[in-house]
Amino acid sequence: MYYCPKCKITIRGDKTCCPLCEGKILSRQDILRTGIDEKMYDIDDFSDEIDEPYPTLPERRINGVTFVKICTFLLAIIIVMGTAIKYLFGDAVNWVGMVVLGSVVLWFDILAIMRYRYNVLKVLFIEMLLTNIVAYYIDKVTGFYGWSVMWMIPLALVMHAVTCWVIAKAIKLRIEEYIIYIVLDAILAFLQAYFIWTRENTFPYTAVFVMAGFAIALVATFLFGFRQLRSATQRMFNV
Repeated sequence: MYYCPKCKITIRGDKTCCPLCEGKILSRQDILRTGIDEKMYDIDDFSDEIDEPYPTLPERRINGVTFVKICTFLLAIIIVMGTAIKYLFGDAVNWVGMVVLGSVVLWFDILAIMRYRYNVLKVLFIEMLLTNIVAYYIDKVTGFYGWSVMWMIPLALVMHAVTCWVIAKAIKLRIEEYIIYIVLDAILAFLQAYFIWTRENTFPYTAVFVMAGFAIALVATFLFGFRQLRSATQRMFNV
C-alpha cells in the first residue's frame, strides 16, 4: 500500500505513481521518514509486500458435482461389498441389509441437501419421509412389533407439520410457501389406513386420531386457503 501526499489517498497494488495526479507516491519507509499523517493512517497497513488491488478468493477445491460423484462411488462400494458378504456368509450376517439401507438413505439425504439447501421445508419433508421408511424397514426385519406403524409414523407426521408451521412463522414465510407440505403430510396420514386394513397396526388409535386431525386441517385448507393452495401447487409442479 502507498500514500499520495498531494491527493491524500492510499493506493493499493504495485504502483509507481498516483493514478489521480500522476505524482510521486510514498512507501512505508517514506512515511516513517517524513511522518506524514501518522494519526490518520495505520502504519502497519503500509507493508513492503505487494498488495493486490483486488481481494484474492480462495480456490474452490471441490465442487458439488464432484462431491456427489464421490458419495455415489462410496455407495456403490458399500452395495457391492455388502452383496458379496451376504453371498458368502448368508444368514450368518444379518446386518448387511441395514448397512446398505442406511447408506442409501444417507446418499438420498446428501442429494436432498445439495439440491434443496436453500429450501429447508423441502429438506425436512424428505428427511421425514426417509425416516418413516427406515423405521418401517427396521421394524420388519427385527420381527415386526408394530411400533413403526402404531407410533413412529403418525407422530412423525404430526411433528413434521408442526415444525413446518413453526419454521414458516419464524422466518416469516407466506402461506403459499409451506401449505403444500401440510397437504402432503395429510395424504401420507391417510395412507395409514392401509396398515389398519392389513392389520399390521393392531393399536390404531394414534393413527386414527392423526388422520382425523389432518382431515380437519385439510377441510380448513380447502375452505379458507384454496387460492394459496392452488398457487403453491402450480409453483411446485410448474403448471
